[in-house]
Amino acid sequence: MYLIVLMCVAIHSCYIGSKVVVSLLAVDLGASQTTIGVIAALYGVAPLILGVHSGRLSDRAGVRLPILMGAVLVVAAMLTGFLFQTLAGLIVVAILMGTGFVYYNVSIQNLAGFHGAPGDRARNFSWLAMGYSTSAFIGPMFAGFAIDIHGHAAAFLGFALLAPVPIVVLAFNRSITRSPPVPASDGTSRTIFGLLRDPPLRRVVVMSGLMVAAWEMFIFYMPLHGHALGLSASTIGIVLGVYSVGALFVRFLLPALLRRTSPARLLGTSMLIGAVAYAALPWIQPTGLLIAASFTIGLVLGVCQPLSMTLSFERSPAGRTGEVTGLRLTANNVARIIVPVISGMLGTAFGAAPVFWMNAMNLLAVSWLARR
Repeated sequence: MYLIVLMCVAIHSCYIGSKVVVSLLAVDLGASQTTIGVIAALYGVAPLILGVHSGRLSDRAGVRLPILMGAVLVVAAMLTGFLFQTLAGLIVVAILMGTGFVYYNVSIQNLAGFHGAPGDRARNFSWLAMGYSTSAFIGPMFAGFAIDIHGHAAAFLGFALLAPVPIVVLAFNRSITRSPPVPASDGTSRTIFGLLRDPPLRRVVVMSGLMVAAWEMFIFYMPLHGHALGLSASTIGIVLGVYSVGALFVRFLLPALLRRTSPARLLGTSMLIGAVAYAALPWIQPTGLLIAASFTIGLVLGVCQPLSMTLSFERSPAGRTGEVTGLRLTANNVARIIVPVISGMLGTAFGAAPVFWMNAMNLLAVSWLARR
């Protein structure tokens, strides 16, 4: 499992870190917040279109091919950013990164679900979620300090050197992607609408998209908000890194928390606390308080990912775990497209406060759904 987590950290660090580099480089190139929001939304276009297809490919061809495809495309995205420091280049970076990450991400989650015995599944997804948190710390921190010390091109180059890690791992360990036999179909309709007719699965998909909207808004908008407050790139990287530390910390505590309360109650309470923290963000300007707020938001949002991965895998029809993961990630990428565009437009017209308040309302909606 440690090799699966290592591969996850390598690619996800590039994915999260590149968003920081793209946002800050676009600011330096004179782009408006609306333009930057559109570029950030392009990260989600290919995953929105290809999410279910990537899941079906993972189910039918195994996870090895999509993981390799994804890693190669991520390398190409980072090299594009290194070679072309223009808005057009950033558009290509966003499209390539989004395409590579959807193929990679669906398969790495499918691989974690099948690794070991069925009784290990919750633990596997907990470890994978810790990997996501680790990379969400590494990516922004590296991006911020690399920009301040050597510039944007060096940050892209550093990520380009990290992205081939999965290719190396799979070259020397072919057995890690050996798939179990695909179970026979249980008669469930093979269409996406057939999956969505299952109410528990439908609720998981909807909640996953809303929770990702909350996560993505912070990653996208905090660099812009920090820049407006006069923070350096490295300080912005620290703020985002502490956000990820909070998510990592709560994932270590998650098994103990679930022994004391139900997943629904835990999600509902966490989202309510997150809504309060988001609503207060516009008035928080001292760096120390901003870091504390970032840690708090990471803490309460950190419970979402492992629970949604576990629930979607366990409620998938036989032989369709990758497809359900792709469907869930499609919902996530609807959020990734809509949130940056709306946030950019609101930020341009009215400043930071409505952006954070919109996200507070989103978390209140998730809390309500979870309690249902």
